[in-house]
Amino acid sequence: MNAESPLLRMDNVQLSIHQTPILQDISLQVQAGQTLGLIGESGSGKSMTALSIMQLLPRGSRQTGSIRFQGQALEKLPEAELCELRGSDIGMIFQEPMTALNPVKSIGEQVGESIRLHRRLSRDEAQALTLRTLERVGLPNTKFPLNRYPHELSGGQRQRVVIAIAIACQPRLLIADEPTTALDVTTQAGILELLKSLQQDEGLALMLISHDLAVVSNMANDIVVMHKGRIVEQGGLGAVFGSPAHRYTQMLFDASALTQVSHGPAVQTADADVVGVEMAARVSPINSDSRSTPTPTPTPTPTPTSTSTSTSTPTPTPTPTPTSAPASAPASAPAHTSAVSAAPHASTSPLLQVENLICEYPGRRIGLFSHAPAFRAVDRVSFDIQHGESIGLVGESGCGKSTLTRALLGLMHLHDGRIRLNGEEVSAAHVVSRAARQQMQVVFQDPYGSFNPRHRVGRLVSEPLHVLDEPPERKATQRRVASVLESVGLHADDSNKFIHEFSGGQRQRIAIARSLIIEPSLIILDEAVSALDVSVRAQVLQLLDTLAREQGLAYLFISHDLSVVQRVTERVMVMQHGQIVEQGDTAAVFVNPQHPYTRELLAATPRLRIPSS
Repeated sequence: MNAESPLLRMDNVQLSIHQTPILQDISLQVQAGQTLGLIGESGSGKSMTALSIMQLLPRGSRQTGSIRFQGQALEKLPEAELCELRGSDIGMIFQEPMTALNPVKSIGEQVGESIRLHRRLSRDEAQALTLRTLERVGLPNTKFPLNRYPHELSGGQRQRVVIAIAIACQPRLLIADEPTTALDVTTQAGILELLKSLQQDEGLALMLISHDLAVVSNMANDIVVMHKGRIVEQGGLGAVFGSPAHRYTQMLFDASALTQVSHGPAVQTADADVVGVEMAARVSPINSDSRSTPTPTPTPTPTPTSTSTSTSTPTPTPTPTPTSAPASAPASAPAHTSAVSAAPHASTSPLLQVENLICEYPGRRIGLFSHAPAFRAVDRVSFDIQHGESIGLVGESGCGKSTLTRALLGLMHLHDGRIRLNGEEVSAAHVVSRAARQQMQVVFQDPYGSFNPRHRVGRLVSEPLHVLDEPPERKATQRRVASVLESVGLHADDSNKFIHEFSGGQRQRIAIARSLIIEPSLIILDEAVSALDVSVRAQVLQLLDTLAREQGLAYLFISHDLSVVQRVTERVMVMQHGQIVEQGDTAAVFVNPQHPYTRELLAATPRLRIPSS
């Protein structure tokens, strides 16, 4: 690390809450104008380290050690001085903007509040600074007036408001706790570029907390790796990522490398050499192993890879190879990308057929007897899913993915088009029938938000049984719950626990168990792993792979994370403005995209890069 006096220094910091150890011997430094990447799994202590710096600790906390900012011992400052420091010299961007923002206050009020608290400005001066700050983060007043509320903005726009609040008083240190989690790739790229420009213009130091190693590798100068409340490794980016010394760091690196987008090199050094993707060659896309032709290898691997191409969905019309994808790229694509052989699926007729689907939202009232034109969220979408097939759906927020999901699940009215399940039309009344919904289940992004915290796991998992015409009796239900919990790697006794007693990855396993209990043919996964850290995400994806092979499930993966889609799907559809603009074999689309929007999404995806140490 830099020999100069650090802006922030933590020495032997220990933290316990109600006598339970949380942080142990934390020592790190953040240099002025530099970026420190803090990485590790959920529960490793990253956020508690940030809250210790801010001195925003819960009741029952006991902290020892030294935290010095610009030479001041933060743990010795009275609360009044800490309040002056927070927001003015140290800013913080929280992970969930909708939670960090006040829903009943306009964005102008919330940014202006920070300015008025820390600067002695008149009302007009504060408003002028508020306007300049919001414009600086990409929210000009001409398009985003100060009287807008958080619910009127998209996820990326709300995150920009949170950043505006954090930088309004020009802090010396900015702590960003998962600032791009659950954002689509283009929005994420915009937020990261904004943070870079702010750092260059203001010279502020940045502590970037993230589970996405690709994001950290493109932003950080130094790395700190945390595990179970301890720092297990730290140093320069090139040293830690190029030659990790600790086994846990190597595990994080391998788990991240498993899901790297292959449009261009997956993991790169400063001179563009591909490294560290040996593990990726040993992981197959979901459902591909039973229909693929193994590639001869010197030594056997757990799952054979495939080099054949799909015949289920040919590319509609050939177009010239774009300059962003070299003609030789397909031959050098990593072996873990999706590849399906010419062997047909077990059933010749598709499991699900969607034909010219249209979904609209009514326009807002513009007069006593008139409304604005309806907004078409899904515009003549057609696709099919074969039995046992895994297909991906990608696109930015607002492109129509969630509306399409709701339509398939029978949660909204269809304005036109048809949906067939196993060859039979199930949308005759412009809504999917109850019988069809029994064959389709969904796993949402936030498992905690999709469960009632007052009920035990056994009741939560058994909820779908109530849609059956003849639900099983109590003892049969208990046996079914125990069986499905064990199938996702949990224990039968977990049915007696509450959802808050589980980690994020375990909650997602419970959500998957709930979707399996009525033995559906199709599971829709709506951003099911986007908020999980890399190691837990790899475990959940492996679980889905196992379930697909054992139970013959078909999956529709809806995600903004292109690396996950590439890892687990055979075919992919790209959605923009309510339309499918490109679809085909996942490997072909990712390596040689035909549509400009697909190329834009791939270009915006951060790749794990290792600069020379």
